[in-house]
Amino acid sequence: MVPHMLGNVASIIVIMALSLILVLSLNIVHQSSHEINMAVEFNNHASAVWVALEKGFFESEGLNIKTLETFTTGLELSAALDRGDIQVAWACLGPLIMAYSKGVPIKIVAMAHTHGYVLVVKPEIENIYDLEGKTIACPGKGSPNYLLIRLVIEKYNLKNVKIVYMKPPLAMASLISGNIDGAVLPEHYASLVISNGFKPLIRSQDIWRKWPGSFLAVREELLRKNPELVKKLIRVTVKATIFINGNMEEAAKIVASKLKIPYEIAFNSMKNLEYVNIVDPLEVQKYIDLMYKYGCLRKRINVDEVLDLTLLNEVLSETVGTNDKG
Repeated sequence: MVPHMLGNVASIIVIMALSLILVLSLNIVHQSSHEINMAVEFNNHASAVWVALEKGFFESEGLNIKTLETFTTGLELSAALDRGDIQVAWACLGPLIMAYSKGVPIKIVAMAHTHGYVLVVKPEIENIYDLEGKTIACPGKGSPNYLLIRLVIEKYNLKNVKIVYMKPPLAMASLISGNIDGAVLPEHYASLVISNGFKPLIRSQDIWRKWPGSFLAVREELLRKNPELVKKLIRVTVKATIFINGNMEEAAKIVASKLKIPYEIAFNSMKNLEYVNIVDPLEVQKYIDLMYKYGCLRKRINVDEVLDLTLLNEVLSETVGTNDKG
């Protein structure tokens, strides 16, 4: 073969090799970008999500949030999970358990926070026993807020408290207008009402020291088919949690911007939560048992059915020493 032909062949081989490398690179980029349909509650319980979105934590893990649906309450989110198009959800424990009890195939894989539920009342109500004969609103049966008012009624042996169901914005308006006497609200809604002169009569931590808050849940199919994607979601959650605990003021600015509320409200409300990721199955089981006791569930559920902490433990072992809060 003459020299110039050898040169042409070599050039063709180089071009083919470069083309192959380009194709493989594009394929790797495509494979590393996972599209996700996600749902969250529109409150500061989802602070880890708001922070992760703002700081680019999802993108750094190769996760593309295709759709992000927000819901006023976890119970609304729970109903939406049943549609099947939502793969990932950050929601309070009660609504997630409600969804599972109705046949939605989900697994809880990490926690986002503890606490964040407050019984807010008119200023003239001075103590728990003044709740006798009063009307208290909460988002709905099965919500953490419902459990809180039921636990308060039981602990203090109250005989005549009327519970009505209202979404947080309506409960806030009804309380301000004087149509109800109090409301059990999730943060940040509780702090908004308190800033208007109403009284925080009792908080979830006053009743239960380790009250489970919101969790990251995924559909079982996603966990089964793409555990690496779920692990990335957990890693994002842990990273955001570390950021919140180490940079509360900046995190509050992000949350305030996302929720369209004053910075002071966001900061004060976030201080009433403990942002942690470690899950205690015994506490989750206690919560589930209370849901059954108060008629939120038709049958008992074992915590092992709904929890899968394998990937969380792997992620936490990778970040040991960096997340002092859990």
